[in-house]
Amino acid sequence: MAGKFSKTGIFPILREETHTTTGATTWGEETTKEVGVIKVAGAHAVDFNTTNYPGEPGDCVLIVNNHSSNINVTIAPDPFGDADGDVCAVGAGDTVSVIYHPDNGWLFFGGTSAAVG
Repeated sequence: MAGKFSKTGIFPILREETHTTTGATTWGEETTKEVGVIKVAGAHAVDFNTTNYPGEPGDCVLIVNNHSSNINVTIAPDPFGDADGDVCAVGAGDTVSVIYHPDNGWLFFGGTSAAVG
């Protein structure tokens, strides 16, 4: 019965603004909610706080580590219910993406490695 079923889901939207960090950064607090790219310029963390700074369904943010050592990207609270936030260590020159889901909050979406290529 082709055509009787439709797919629903989330289409990722990379917002237009870019933010370069100067210290620990929480999306939506130190940035506007229009930031789609965060360039990390030092040894500090980037946080996504679902409770206090939710996005819109499909909001996607690319975090780029421009620093010479690993940085942490943290999602809190954990989107699937344990007591700890989720943390992704992002190496120098690497990237990770997060996406906002209406039921689960911020989720890691994918990443790249500078060594790939």
